[in-house]
Amino acid sequence: MESLKKILQIGMTSNYGGIESFIMNVYRNIDRNKFQFDFVNMETGGKALAYSDEIKSLGGKIYNIPGRRENLKANRNQLKKIIEENNYDFVHNNVLTWSYSDGITLPLKYSNSKVIVHSHNSYMNPGMYARRVLNFVNRRLNYRNDIIRLSCSEGATRWLFRNRSAVVIPNGIETKDYSFNPIIRDEYRRKFNVENKNVFLHVGRLSHQKNHDFLFRWFKEILKKDSNSILFLVGDGELREKLQQKAKELDISSHVKFLGIRDDVKNLMFMSDAFLFPSHYEGLGIVLIEAQATGLQCIASNNIEPEAKVTNQIKTIDITASPKKYVDLALKSVKESRESNRIKSYKEVQKAGYDISNTVEILEGIYSK
Repeated sequence: MESLKKILQIGMTSNYGGIESFIMNVYRNIDRNKFQFDFVNMETGGKALAYSDEIKSLGGKIYNIPGRRENLKANRNQLKKIIEENNYDFVHNNVLTWSYSDGITLPLKYSNSKVIVHSHNSYMNPGMYARRVLNFVNRRLNYRNDIIRLSCSEGATRWLFRNRSAVVIPNGIETKDYSFNPIIRDEYRRKFNVENKNVFLHVGRLSHQKNHDFLFRWFKEILKKDSNSILFLVGDGELREKLQQKAKELDISSHVKFLGIRDDVKNLMFMSDAFLFPSHYEGLGIVLIEAQATGLQCIASNNIEPEAKVTNQIKTIDITASPKKYVDLALKSVKESRESNRIKSYKEVQKAGYDISNTVEILEGIYSK
C-alpha cells in the first residue's frame, strides 16, 4: 500500500484571500487517503486561520505559533520543532516575496523534507521598506538547486524566480459550482434591496494593491451618469477606515457598501451586474477566474496577468488614465451581463484548464515524487 504523503502548508493567514482560496480548493479535492495537509498559523493576536473549522473537519492539523512580530525567536524555534518532529515529505511555502525565509531554510537544514517555493504574486508594494530589504537579502535562496519552484502565472515566475523556470499551477476552482444560478440572483437582489439597481462588485483585501482610490473615483463618475448604481466591497484589511472616510469625502458612501469578509462571494457574483478590479498588480487574481465562471462581465486593470483572461468577459483598462474615461464601459458591461447567457460561462473556464481537477492532478504528481 502506498504510504501517506505529509505536506506542511506555510503561508495561510486569517484573511480569506487568494492564497487561502487556492490552498483550500486543493485540500478539498486532493485524495486525502494519499496526501495529508497540515498548516502553520503564525498570525498575531491569536487570530484563527481562515477556514480553520473546515481544515480540522478534513483531518488537517493546525500548529499555532507566535507571530513573527510578537516573538521572532519563539516563532523560529517552534517552526523548527514542528519540522524536526513530524517527518514531512514536503514543506510547501506559499509566498508573495522572498521576505520570509525560515519556511525554506529550516526544513533544508533540519529535515529530509523537500521544499516547495510557490510564487503567488507578480509585484510588491513599494511602501514596505523592511520587507523589500529582506526580499533583496533572501533572494540568494533562488540560486539553490534543492528547492522546487511553482508559480500561479508566468508573471509570478519572473517576479520571484527571475531567470529560473517554475511549474505554473493554474489557480483552479470548482467550476461547476460557479454555474450561474438565476434563482439565487433574484433571492440576493431582494435580500439586499437592489432589484432595480446596477450592482457593481469588487472582491479583494482593503489594501494598496487593490487600488480602491481609482475604484472610488471611477464609481463617483459612474454615479454622475447613472445614480441608480451601487458598489459592494467584499474583503477587509488595513485600509478599511481610510476607505470609509474616502467614500464620505467623495460623497458616495450611501452608494458604497462594505460587506467585510464573506463566505457567499459566489452568490454575490450571481447578484451582481459587473465586476470592477483595477489592481496595481496581481499574481493571477483568482476572483477573476471565479467571476468569469459565473458569467459576470469584468473590467480589470491592464496589470493583471494574461492567464487570468480566460473568456471574452474581461475588458482591461489603463489605470493611469482618468477613471472618467471608463464610465460608459462600466455601464455597458452591466447591460452585457444582463443580456448574456451566463449559465454556459463555467464551461469556458473549465476548458481553459482552470478546473480544480486539473490543478490537483498536477500537484498530486509533484507531491508523489
